[in-house]
Amino acid sequence: MSHDIVLENVMHRLQPGWDVQNGPDEKTYSKTGPEHEPWRSQWGESLLTEAATRITPDIFGRVLFEMQGDYADRYWRPNNIEHEIDNQGRHAFVRQAEARIDKDEWFLHGFQGVAHGDWTAKGDFFQLYPTAFPDDDYLGSSGSFGIYPDNFKQDSFLNISKREVPRGFEGGFQLLGIDFGAAVGNELALGYGKAGYGRVSAPIGPTKLTFVYKDEDVPYALPPDTDERNRAYALSWRAPFEKGDVLETGVKYQPFRLHESYQVARDVSAGTGLLGSSTEISNKTTETKDAYAERIRYEHHANIVDHDVVMSADGTHAGVVAGNKDQIDLRVGGDLLPVLRGSVQYTYRRPLEGPIPFLYEGDPNNIGAVAANPRGPDSPFTVNWDNREAVFLTTTLVFDPTPGSALLIYNPDTLQLWNVNPRETAPLAVAFQHRMSDYRTTTDRLYYYDSTGQIVFEPAAHTGAWPSAHPLNEFRLMLIGHPHKWSWVLALAGGESPAISSLAYSNSTAVNKPLTDYYSIEGKIDFWPFVLWANYGSGVWGPEPYQRFFGEAFDRLFGVGLSYKITVNTTVDVSYLAARQDDSMFVAPDLGAYDEIRTLFSHRFGFVFQLDEAARPGYRAR
Repeated sequence: MSHDIVLENVMHRLQPGWDVQNGPDEKTYSKTGPEHEPWRSQWGESLLTEAATRITPDIFGRVLFEMQGDYADRYWRPNNIEHEIDNQGRHAFVRQAEARIDKDEWFLHGFQGVAHGDWTAKGDFFQLYPTAFPDDDYLGSSGSFGIYPDNFKQDSFLNISKREVPRGFEGGFQLLGIDFGAAVGNELALGYGKAGYGRVSAPIGPTKLTFVYKDEDVPYALPPDTDERNRAYALSWRAPFEKGDVLETGVKYQPFRLHESYQVARDVSAGTGLLGSSTEISNKTTETKDAYAERIRYEHHANIVDHDVVMSADGTHAGVVAGNKDQIDLRVGGDLLPVLRGSVQYTYRRPLEGPIPFLYEGDPNNIGAVAANPRGPDSPFTVNWDNREAVFLTTTLVFDPTPGSALLIYNPDTLQLWNVNPRETAPLAVAFQHRMSDYRTTTDRLYYYDSTGQIVFEPAAHTGAWPSAHPLNEFRLMLIGHPHKWSWVLALAGGESPAISSLAYSNSTAVNKPLTDYYSIEGKIDFWPFVLWANYGSGVWGPEPYQRFFGEAFDRLFGVGLSYKITVNTTVDVSYLAARQDDSMFVAPDLGAYDEIRTLFSHRFGFVFQLDEAARPGYRAR
């Protein structure tokens, strides 16, 4: 039994001229308030308890639940499960639960609200089994490196849906050298209902052949077929060679909505298209060949002039209902110097069938009869952010004076604090990245998660997300130091970041921002028993996923915080956060201007109960 008792105080005030209205899940801000706002204070108490047991070395179970007294309402990220529980007048709820049996030849896991990875490392070449990481510890979507303390972490799935996601079972076993795996559940991915996945991997000499199957519900299915399923089958082969070279190839069959009609758009001479446009609209029907996707990847390890170099090429062709794209990824990375590593990655993709434009009679202020609109939930496929025509070029440089231990351990091209080796002890390590993105086409209609976690498609009478007028550039710089017994992190990011939803793309400057020019500076000093952090951002997106989706950004956002460890298990955190909307352009109703001070006192304590007989001298306990 382990417990974390938290006493929280929230003090906040609106900036002069601002007002706020409390809704069931979120707050609505407006510039209709008085010129002088007082500070308001609230207290909250909660007890987070984890009960875990290991019945045998192979059998484990745990449940994480929270008991809440008063709730300290806050301006920063008010859409959360604690707010919902307070609105319902409840005082206890379950956050996570899991049970695990892990034998030498088989395993079975049941989980609710517990993160799970995908099956990529187990041969799922097309990634049919989705990953689910419900935790979100980013202060903001743009430029954040995740250096903030634990009290900023949010369970984004639970906060949005008010349900413990993901929920299901995963198991597997080995028989005669063949590896079997399966997963079933309800919402293994947020918004998706009942689904099942299967996997079989068989060794063929030093190579491995893997078959993966998925059967998912379609959360955007339309009546009368409200129980529509999306099924796919994939067969892949992985062949490792000497010196680390790897060849992977595979084929996928996804027969979704075959023999159904869909629209296609073709460019024609100006004035000769539909309604005098330069676009001609016609109809086609999905065929069996449209359900196939093929992919091949080769990774080569070489030593060039005493430098280790890794080169890879990855190509995909996917029929319109199997992904609707051609894509190629090229990457080269290696040692430039013993203490300096670099990589360059290039990606180009295009849809086989491009998006449908929004064509109508009249003008934007007086829309008449609609002749064509972007594809939506009734279409066998859409053009979205995964298959719209785009070019990406990413360059990464890492300076690490201790090359024996890699600085970035999970993904060599991801600059986030969770990706930094916790055992890194270099006095100074530096990672820099530049990313160029060029989106060359629009999209069809996109979907989003509403306040209940359900998938909702954008309205039909709207064009898709616009193409970029020029290549978008972003940079990220992370410096990490470990002088003597303390450590520090300084991180900078900036550039141009596009909104996700097509609803953000318009000529209006009232609410939604299609593109933000941002920069962010973050830092942290860890000197036991103190941790000091600070941040400053300009033009950064709001902290919730849907706020970047709809193009909602702060003009300025800054904060500072101090944590003091009274003991190893007792901490006091004080943080100050200031949000500013300095002009009247792109003022989103759920992003206001305010100051907020949060003070948290937390104490962790627990008990361990040993219910079997203690081992006698000379015997080793299992």
